[in-house]
Amino acid sequence: MSKDITQDEQEAIDEFLDGYFASSTNKSLGEFQDEEKGDFSVDEAEDIEKIVELSRNVYNDRGSGYLGLALSFILSAEGLSKVDKWVADPKANLNWEDDILPRYDQKGVDYRTGQNIDTLTLRRGDVEEGLRSRINEIGDFFQSEMSRTNFPNAPGHYTGNWEDHVNILELAFSLSSSGRHEAAERLIEFGLIDLESKNYPTREPPFPQPFLEVLNDYERTHDNEMGGLTYQAMIYGYVKTEWPHLSLRASSVRTGSSRQHRFGDIDGYQGPDLMVSVEVKDRDIDEDNVHSELGTMMKVAERSTALSVAICRQVSEDARTTLEEEDVKVMTDEDLRTQLNTWDYHKQNLALQGMVHFLEHVEENPTATERLLEFIEGVDPDNTALAHLKTDS
Repeated sequence: MSKDITQDEQEAIDEFLDGYFASSTNKSLGEFQDEEKGDFSVDEAEDIEKIVELSRNVYNDRGSGYLGLALSFILSAEGLSKVDKWVADPKANLNWEDDILPRYDQKGVDYRTGQNIDTLTLRRGDVEEGLRSRINEIGDFFQSEMSRTNFPNAPGHYTGNWEDHVNILELAFSLSSSGRHEAAERLIEFGLIDLESKNYPTREPPFPQPFLEVLNDYERTHDNEMGGLTYQAMIYGYVKTEWPHLSLRASSVRTGSSRQHRFGDIDGYQGPDLMVSVEVKDRDIDEDNVHSELGTMMKVAERSTALSVAICRQVSEDARTTLEEEDVKVMTDEDLRTQLNTWDYHKQNLALQGMVHFLEHVEENPTATERLLEFIEGVDPDNTALAHLKTDS
Protein backbone atom coordinates (compact mmCIF):
# COMPACT_ATOMS: atom_id res chain seq x y z
CA MET A 1 0.00 0.00 0.00
CA SER A 2 1.30 3.44 -0.92
CA LYS A 3 2.01 5.72 2.04
CA ASP A 4 -0.27 8.28 0.41
CA ILE A 5 -3.25 5.91 0.45
CA THR A 6 -5.21 5.60 3.69
CA GLN A 7 -6.21 2.26 5.15
CA ASP A 8 -9.87 2.97 4.36
CA GLU A 9 -8.99 3.82 0.77
CA GLN A 10 -6.94 0.64 0.41
CA GLU A 11 -9.84 -1.42 1.69
CA ALA A 12 -12.13 0.27 -0.85
CA ILE A 13 -9.63 -0.45 -3.66
CA ASP A 14 -9.44 -4.10 -2.63
CA GLU A 15 -13.22 -4.39 -2.53
CA PHE A 16 -13.56 -2.79 -5.97
CA LEU A 17 -10.96 -5.03 -7.58
CA ASP A 18 -12.39 -8.13 -5.89
CA GLY A 19 -15.37 -7.68 -8.16
CA TYR A 20 -13.20 -8.35 -11.22
CA PHE A 21 -10.36 -10.59 -10.03
CA ALA A 22 -10.36 -14.00 -8.39
CA SER A 23 -9.03 -13.88 -4.84
CA SER A 24 -5.97 -15.90 -5.85
CA THR A 25 -4.79 -13.04 -8.05
CA ASN A 26 -5.06 -10.40 -5.34
CA LYS A 27 -1.40 -10.61 -4.45
CA SER A 28 0.86 -7.86 -5.66
CA LEU A 29 3.78 -9.00 -7.81
CA GLY A 30 6.00 -7.05 -5.46
CA GLU A 31 5.06 -9.46 -2.65
CA PHE A 32 6.47 -12.55 -4.42
CA GLN A 33 9.90 -13.69 -3.31
CA ASP A 34 12.61 -13.56 -5.99
CA GLU A 35 12.92 -17.32 -6.07
CA GLU A 36 9.20 -17.59 -6.83
CA LYS A 37 9.51 -15.43 -9.94
CA GLY A 38 10.14 -17.03 -13.31
CA ASP A 39 11.50 -15.09 -16.26
CA PHE A 40 7.98 -14.22 -17.32
CA SER A 41 7.36 -12.47 -13.97
CA VAL A 42 10.29 -10.14 -14.61
CA ASP A 43 8.92 -9.44 -18.07
CA GLU A 44 5.49 -8.78 -16.61
CA ALA A 45 6.95 -6.26 -14.16
CA GLU A 46 8.38 -4.39 -17.14
CA ASP A 47 5.01 -4.49 -18.96
CA ILE A 48 3.27 -3.19 -15.83
CA GLU A 49 5.73 -0.29 -15.72
CA LYS A 50 4.97 0.40 -19.39
CA ILE A 51 1.21 0.47 -18.76
CA VAL A 52 1.62 2.82 -15.81
CA GLU A 53 4.00 5.09 -17.71
CA LEU A 54 1.85 5.22 -20.86
CA SER A 55 -1.29 5.85 -18.81
CA ARG A 56 0.39 8.64 -16.84
CA ASN A 57 1.59 10.27 -20.03
CA VAL A 58 -1.81 10.30 -21.70
CA TYR A 59 -3.38 11.32 -18.37
CA ASN A 60 -1.08 14.33 -18.15
CA ASP A 61 -1.38 15.23 -21.84
CA ARG A 62 -5.07 14.65 -22.52
CA GLY A 63 -6.92 14.44 -19.21
CA SER A 64 -7.64 12.23 -16.22
CA GLY A 65 -10.46 10.42 -18.02
CA TYR A 66 -7.90 8.43 -19.95
CA LEU A 67 -6.88 6.79 -16.71
CA GLY A 68 -10.37 5.31 -16.74
CA LEU A 69 -9.84 4.12 -20.31
CA ALA A 70 -6.60 2.33 -19.35
CA LEU A 71 -8.33 0.68 -16.41
CA SER A 72 -11.18 -0.32 -18.72
CA PHE A 73 -8.71 -2.13 -20.97
CA ILE A 74 -7.34 -4.03 -17.96
CA LEU A 75 -10.71 -4.97 -16.48
CA SER A 76 -12.16 -5.97 -19.86
CA ALA A 77 -9.20 -8.24 -20.57
CA GLU A 78 -9.61 -9.80 -17.13
CA GLY A 79 -13.29 -10.39 -17.78
CA LEU A 80 -12.52 -12.26 -21.00
CA SER A 81 -9.94 -14.39 -19.19
CA LYS A 82 -12.83 -16.13 -17.43
CA VAL A 83 -13.73 -17.88 -20.71
CA ASP A 84 -10.41 -17.66 -22.54
CA LYS A 85 -7.45 -19.20 -20.75
CA TRP A 86 -5.18 -17.67 -23.40
CA VAL A 87 -5.77 -14.27 -21.76
CA ALA A 88 -5.03 -15.61 -18.29
CA ASP A 89 -1.43 -16.52 -19.13
CA PRO A 90 1.31 -13.94 -19.74
CA LYS A 91 2.42 -13.32 -23.34
CA ALA A 92 4.89 -11.01 -25.01
CA ASN A 93 4.61 -8.63 -27.96
CA LEU A 94 0.90 -9.04 -28.66
CA ASN A 95 -0.61 -7.22 -31.63
CA TRP A 96 -4.21 -6.03 -31.63
CA GLU A 97 -5.10 -6.87 -35.23
CA ASP A 98 -3.08 -10.09 -35.55
CA ASP A 99 -3.38 -11.64 -32.10
CA ILE A 100 -6.32 -10.21 -30.14
CA LEU A 101 -9.06 -9.18 -32.54
CA PRO A 102 -9.29 -12.54 -34.39
CA ARG A 103 -10.18 -14.31 -31.13
CA TYR A 104 -13.35 -12.32 -30.42
CA ASP A 105 -16.57 -11.09 -31.93
CA GLN A 106 -16.50 -7.33 -32.02
CA LYS A 107 -19.76 -5.55 -31.34
CA GLY A 108 -20.29 -1.93 -32.14
CA VAL A 109 -22.94 -1.26 -34.80
CA ASP A 110 -25.81 1.14 -34.14
CA TYR A 111 -28.98 -0.71 -35.15
CA ARG A 112 -30.62 2.58 -36.15
CA THR A 113 -27.92 3.81 -38.50
CA GLY A 114 -25.89 0.72 -39.28
CA GLN A 115 -22.75 2.71 -38.44
CA ASN A 116 -19.95 1.67 -36.11
CA ILE A 117 -20.31 2.86 -32.55
CA ASP A 118 -17.31 4.72 -31.19
CA THR A 119 -16.46 2.24 -28.45
CA LEU A 120 -15.16 -1.29 -28.14
CA THR A 121 -17.12 -4.36 -27.07
CA LEU A 122 -15.60 -7.84 -27.34
CA ARG A 123 -17.52 -11.08 -26.96
CA ARG A 124 -16.49 -14.70 -26.59
CA GLY A 125 -19.08 -17.32 -25.77
CA ASP A 126 -21.46 -15.95 -23.18
CA VAL A 127 -19.07 -13.27 -21.92
CA GLU A 128 -19.25 -9.76 -23.32
CA GLU A 129 -16.87 -7.01 -22.25
CA GLY A 130 -17.56 -3.40 -23.22
CA LEU A 131 -15.35 -0.40 -22.47
CA ARG A 132 -18.35 1.87 -21.89
CA SER A 133 -19.83 -0.17 -19.05
CA ARG A 134 -16.41 -0.61 -17.44
CA ILE A 135 -15.52 3.09 -17.57
CA ASN A 136 -18.92 3.93 -16.07
CA GLU A 137 -18.17 1.61 -13.14
CA ILE A 138 -14.70 3.14 -12.75
CA GLY A 139 -16.17 6.65 -12.76
CA ASP A 140 -18.70 5.70 -10.07
CA PHE A 141 -15.89 4.23 -7.99
CA PHE A 142 -13.71 7.35 -8.14
CA GLN A 143 -16.55 9.81 -7.67
CA SER A 144 -18.89 8.09 -5.22
CA GLU A 145 -16.72 5.67 -3.30
CA MET A 146 -13.49 7.66 -3.20
CA SER A 147 -14.91 11.23 -3.21
CA ARG A 148 -12.83 12.22 -6.27
CA THR A 149 -15.64 14.30 -7.71
CA ASN A 150 -13.27 15.90 -10.22
CA PHE A 151 -12.86 12.57 -12.00
CA PRO A 152 -14.51 13.36 -15.39
CA ASN A 153 -17.97 12.08 -16.19
CA ALA A 154 -17.81 11.87 -19.99
CA PRO A 155 -17.25 8.18 -20.79
CA GLY A 156 -18.17 8.48 -24.47
CA HIS A 157 -15.40 11.01 -25.07
CA TYR A 158 -12.72 8.62 -23.81
CA THR A 159 -14.01 5.27 -25.05
CA GLY A 160 -14.53 6.82 -28.49
CA ASN A 161 -10.78 7.37 -28.72
CA TRP A 162 -9.79 3.87 -27.68
CA GLU A 163 -7.97 3.12 -30.95
CA ASP A 164 -5.49 5.93 -30.23
CA HIS A 165 -4.29 3.95 -27.20
CA VAL A 166 -4.29 0.42 -28.52
CA ASN A 167 -0.73 -0.02 -27.21
CA ILE A 168 -2.12 0.01 -23.65
CA LEU A 169 -4.81 -2.47 -24.69
CA GLU A 170 -2.17 -4.83 -26.10
CA LEU A 171 -0.20 -4.69 -22.86
CA ALA A 172 -3.35 -5.36 -20.81
CA PHE A 173 -3.96 -8.55 -22.78
CA SER A 174 -0.26 -9.50 -22.48
CA LEU A 175 -0.33 -9.68 -18.68
CA SER A 176 -1.46 -12.52 -16.48
CA SER A 177 -4.35 -12.02 -14.05
CA SER A 178 -1.88 -11.23 -11.27
CA GLY A 179 -0.12 -8.74 -13.50
CA ARG A 180 -3.37 -7.03 -14.44
CA HIS A 181 -4.37 -6.83 -10.78
CA GLU A 182 -1.07 -5.15 -9.94
CA ALA A 183 -1.36 -2.73 -12.87
CA ALA A 184 -4.96 -1.84 -11.97
CA GLU A 185 -4.07 -1.22 -8.34
CA ARG A 186 -1.15 1.02 -9.26
CA LEU A 187 -3.25 3.04 -11.72
CA ILE A 188 -5.99 3.51 -9.12
CA GLU A 189 -3.46 4.63 -6.51
CA PHE A 190 -1.97 7.08 -8.98
CA GLY A 191 -5.40 8.52 -9.69
CA LEU A 192 -6.34 8.83 -6.03
CA ILE A 193 -3.11 10.61 -5.18
CA ASP A 194 -3.29 12.99 -8.13
CA LEU A 195 -7.00 13.81 -7.94
CA GLU A 196 -8.06 15.90 -4.99
CA SER A 197 -10.51 14.33 -2.60
CA LYS A 198 -13.63 16.40 -2.07
CA ASN A 199 -13.43 18.14 1.28
CA TYR A 200 -16.85 18.21 2.89
CA PRO A 201 -17.52 21.39 4.86
CA THR A 202 -17.54 20.89 8.58
CA ARG A 203 -17.99 23.19 11.52
CA GLU A 204 -16.88 22.51 15.05
CA PRO A 205 -18.90 22.73 17.10
CA PRO A 206 -21.84 22.07 14.75
CA PHE A 207 -24.55 24.69 14.42
CA PRO A 208 -27.21 24.26 17.14
CA GLN A 209 -30.90 23.67 16.43
CA PRO A 210 -32.41 26.17 18.87
CA PHE A 211 -36.02 26.12 17.71
CA LEU A 212 -36.11 22.31 17.63
CA GLU A 213 -34.72 22.36 21.18
CA VAL A 214 -37.59 24.64 22.20
CA LEU A 215 -40.14 22.29 20.65
CA ASN A 216 -38.61 19.23 22.30
CA ASP A 217 -37.47 20.40 25.73
CA TYR A 218 -38.78 23.85 26.69
CA GLU A 219 -41.24 23.76 29.58
CA ARG A 220 -44.54 25.09 28.23
CA THR A 221 -46.21 25.97 31.52
CA HIS A 222 -45.15 28.43 34.19
CA ASP A 223 -46.86 30.09 37.16
CA ASN A 224 -46.43 33.60 35.71
CA GLU A 225 -47.71 32.72 32.22
CA MET A 226 -51.19 32.18 30.83
CA GLY A 227 -52.00 28.65 29.71
CA GLY A 228 -51.11 28.07 26.08
CA LEU A 229 -48.86 31.15 25.89
CA THR A 230 -45.60 29.32 25.19
CA TYR A 231 -47.13 27.18 22.45
CA GLN A 232 -48.82 30.11 20.75
CA ALA A 233 -45.58 32.12 20.84
CA MET A 234 -43.71 29.16 19.37
CA ILE A 235 -46.23 28.68 16.57
CA TYR A 236 -46.15 32.41 15.85
CA GLY A 237 -42.40 32.09 15.27
CA TYR A 238 -42.99 29.05 13.05
CA VAL A 239 -45.69 30.77 10.96
CA LYS A 240 -43.58 33.92 10.59
CA THR A 241 -40.73 31.80 9.20
CA GLU A 242 -42.81 29.45 7.07
CA TRP A 243 -44.76 32.31 5.42
CA PRO A 244 -42.31 35.22 5.55
CA HIS A 245 -44.05 37.04 2.67
CA LEU A 246 -47.26 37.51 4.67
CA SER A 247 -48.17 40.21 7.17
CA LEU A 248 -49.21 38.52 10.41
CA ARG A 249 -51.95 39.54 12.75
CA ALA A 250 -52.06 38.05 16.24
CA SER A 251 -53.02 39.13 19.73
CA SER A 252 -52.06 38.07 23.20
CA VAL A 253 -53.59 34.92 24.61
CA ARG A 254 -55.56 37.14 26.98
CA THR A 255 -57.62 38.38 24.02
CA GLY A 256 -60.05 36.19 22.09
CA SER A 257 -59.82 36.18 18.31
CA SER A 258 -63.46 37.23 17.86
CA ARG A 259 -62.91 40.41 19.86
CA GLN A 260 -60.07 41.31 17.55
CA HIS A 261 -62.03 40.33 14.41
CA ARG A 262 -59.49 37.64 13.69
CA PHE A 263 -60.32 34.27 12.16
CA GLY A 264 -57.65 32.17 13.88
CA ASP A 265 -55.05 32.72 16.55
CA ILE A 266 -52.61 33.86 13.83
CA ASP A 267 -53.77 35.23 10.48
CA GLY A 268 -51.49 35.92 7.53
CA TYR A 269 -52.38 38.55 4.93
CA GLN A 270 -51.12 39.62 1.53
CA GLY A 271 -52.39 43.16 1.35
CA PRO A 272 -56.12 42.92 2.15
CA ASP A 273 -56.39 39.20 1.36
CA LEU A 274 -56.45 36.58 4.09
CA MET A 275 -54.07 33.86 2.89
CA VAL A 276 -53.44 31.72 5.98
CA SER A 277 -55.35 31.26 9.20
CA VAL A 278 -53.81 29.19 11.99
CA GLU A 279 -55.48 27.87 15.12
CA VAL A 280 -53.11 26.82 17.92
CA LYS A 281 -54.00 24.15 20.49
CA ASP A 282 -51.43 22.94 23.00
CA ARG A 283 -53.49 19.87 23.77
CA ASP A 284 -54.50 16.48 22.44
CA ILE A 285 -57.35 16.60 19.95
CA ASP A 286 -59.59 13.59 19.45
CA GLU A 287 -63.04 12.89 18.03
CA ASP A 288 -64.69 13.92 21.33
CA ASN A 289 -63.31 17.48 21.35
CA VAL A 290 -62.45 18.22 17.72
CA HIS A 291 -65.65 20.16 17.05
CA SER A 292 -65.58 22.17 20.26
CA GLU A 293 -61.89 23.03 19.91
CA LEU A 294 -61.60 23.49 16.15
CA GLY A 295 -65.15 24.04 14.91
CA THR A 296 -64.37 27.69 14.10
CA MET A 297 -61.40 26.66 11.97
CA MET A 298 -63.60 24.22 10.06
CA LYS A 299 -65.98 27.10 9.32
CA VAL A 300 -63.06 29.24 8.10
CA ALA A 301 -62.05 26.46 5.73
CA GLU A 302 -65.61 26.08 4.49
CA ARG A 303 -66.42 29.77 4.03
CA SER A 304 -63.13 31.28 2.86
CA THR A 305 -60.44 30.64 0.30
CA ALA A 306 -57.68 30.96 2.92
CA LEU A 307 -55.41 28.09 3.85
CA SER A 308 -56.80 26.86 7.17
CA VAL A 309 -54.32 25.18 9.51
CA ALA A 310 -54.75 23.56 12.91
CA ILE A 311 -51.49 23.09 14.82
CA CYS A 312 -51.97 20.90 17.89
CA ARG A 313 -49.82 18.95 20.28
CA GLN A 314 -51.35 15.68 19.14
CA VAL A 315 -54.30 14.67 16.95
CA SER A 316 -55.95 11.26 16.86
CA GLU A 317 -56.44 9.57 13.50
CA ASP A 318 -60.23 9.94 13.53
CA ALA A 319 -59.97 13.63 14.49
CA ARG A 320 -57.42 14.20 11.74
CA THR A 321 -59.77 12.58 9.24
CA THR A 322 -62.61 14.84 10.39
CA LEU A 323 -60.48 17.97 10.00
CA GLU A 324 -59.01 17.01 6.64
CA GLU A 325 -62.47 16.19 5.28
CA GLU A 326 -63.36 19.81 6.12
CA ASP A 327 -60.21 20.98 4.28
CA VAL A 328 -58.35 21.92 7.46
CA LYS A 329 -54.63 21.17 7.24
CA VAL A 330 -53.35 19.45 10.38
CA MET A 331 -49.92 19.68 11.99
CA THR A 332 -48.83 18.09 15.25
CA ASP A 333 -45.68 18.34 17.33
CA GLU A 334 -44.36 15.29 15.48
CA ASP A 335 -45.03 16.93 12.09
CA LEU A 336 -43.24 20.07 13.28
CA ARG A 337 -40.33 17.99 14.56
CA THR A 338 -39.92 16.33 11.18
CA GLN A 339 -39.96 19.67 9.39
CA LEU A 340 -37.59 21.42 11.77
CA ASN A 341 -35.03 18.67 11.25
CA THR A 342 -34.75 19.97 7.66
CA TRP A 343 -34.22 23.61 8.73
CA ASP A 344 -30.71 24.98 9.00
CA TYR A 345 -29.59 27.09 11.96
CA HIS A 346 -30.47 30.44 10.42
CA LYS A 347 -34.02 29.41 9.55
CA GLN A 348 -34.51 27.99 13.03
CA ASN A 349 -33.15 31.18 14.51
CA LEU A 350 -35.64 33.26 12.51
CA ALA A 351 -38.44 31.25 14.08
CA LEU A 352 -36.87 31.65 17.51
CA GLN A 353 -36.63 35.44 17.10
CA GLY A 354 -40.30 35.46 16.06
CA MET A 355 -41.16 33.63 19.27
CA VAL A 356 -39.18 36.17 21.32
CA HIS A 357 -40.96 39.01 19.50
CA PHE A 358 -44.37 37.53 20.33
CA LEU A 359 -43.58 37.21 24.04
CA GLU A 360 -42.01 40.66 24.29
CA HIS A 361 -44.20 42.80 22.01
CA VAL A 362 -47.47 40.95 21.40
CA GLU A 363 -48.01 39.29 24.76
CA GLU A 364 -45.93 42.00 26.50
CA ASN A 365 -44.69 39.57 29.13
CA PRO A 366 -41.04 40.32 29.93
CA THR A 367 -40.94 37.53 32.51
CA ALA A 368 -41.86 34.98 29.83
CA THR A 369 -39.24 36.50 27.52
CA GLU A 370 -36.62 36.23 30.24
CA ARG A 371 -37.48 32.58 30.91
CA LEU A 372 -37.13 31.71 27.22
CA LEU A 373 -33.80 33.53 26.92
CA GLU A 374 -32.46 31.65 29.93
CA PHE A 375 -33.30 28.40 28.14
CA ILE A 376 -31.69 29.61 24.89
CA GLU A 377 -28.51 30.49 26.77
CA GLY A 378 -28.06 26.79 27.45
CA VAL A 379 -28.65 25.57 23.87
CA ASP A 380 -27.32 28.48 21.77
CA PRO A 381 -25.01 30.58 23.97
CA ASP A 382 -23.97 32.87 21.09
CA ASN A 383 -27.51 33.80 20.06
CA THR A 384 -27.84 37.54 19.49
CA ALA A 385 -31.12 37.73 21.43
CA LEU A 386 -29.16 36.97 24.59
CA ALA A 387 -28.03 40.59 24.62
CA HIS A 388 -31.43 41.27 26.23
CA LEU A 389 -31.00 38.64 28.93
CA LYS A 390 -30.82 40.28 32.32
CA THR A 391 -27.75 39.37 34.35
CA ASP A 392 -27.08 39.92 37.99
CA SER A 393 -24.56 42.70 38.51
